[in-house]
Amino acid sequence: MKIKAQLLLALFLGLASILSCDHSQKTAFKIMSYNIKHGVGNDNKLDLSRAVAIIKAQDADIVGLQEIDHFTQRVDSVDQTSYLAQHTNLTSTFGQFMEYQGGAYGMATLSKKPLISTKVLSLPDGLYEPRSSIVHEIELAEELTILFANVHFDWISGKEGEASRSAQAQALIHYLNGFDKASVITGDFNCTPDAPTMQLFYDAGFIFVEKGGDNLSFQGENKVEIDHVIYRNTADLQFNVKNIDLLDEPLVSDHQPLVAQLEISY
Repeated sequence: MKIKAQLLLALFLGLASILSCDHSQKTAFKIMSYNIKHGVGNDNKLDLSRAVAIIKAQDADIVGLQEIDHFTQRVDSVDQTSYLAQHTNLTSTFGQFMEYQGGAYGMATLSKKPLISTKVLSLPDGLYEPRSSIVHEIELAEELTILFANVHFDWISGKEGEASRSAQAQALIHYLNGFDKASVITGDFNCTPDAPTMQLFYDAGFIFVEKGGDNLSFQGENKVEIDHVIYRNTADLQFNVKNIDLLDEPLVSDHQPLVAQLEISY
């Protein structure tokens, strides 16, 4: 009986020790969003190597790129996604919006993390152009995966544009709701943080990452904040924003590169 009692005591103490330990782990990762205007800078020169240099310098784990051309005449029939992947040593995915000038126009995602799955999700058409979102399940660490979505919503202003963007947002939210996964969305939303389109994301549980005073990501004639990072936690996975910056790069594109350092607890 004495031995049995000792065994029970040992088991109890072992269980108590396990329960008292903090088993939460943390993994940091870096994301980047950049509308590169198919490599044409504000000096009207086509030079994709300038975007490559900025991407490489940031050394992000996941990069969402918007306004990417695929063998179109205006970029000398270059596969821009493959070019960017080759020169940054990252895995790439091209998401086509539409056929254009003998090739295609769309967006791309680059990743140094393993891609578990990829979905080029067709979204409701904009007024003049179709739209898609690239959605990846990405492995950040062993047995730790999240969903990462790259977006470039309709650019039309006014009520028609807002209706298009809202429809596109609703389609993406519906798709992401089919997974019990923590999610990050970044890209060119073509709307400000207080727009009805963004409210749909807030209502769906997404959290907007505040950029601070320097928040005007579009640097065209009318400067405005339209490039964003938003995320949604789950019961088991919680994001924490360590830092977010808009880089001062006035030449390469009419958008500033958006870089965020995140940490996930699990």
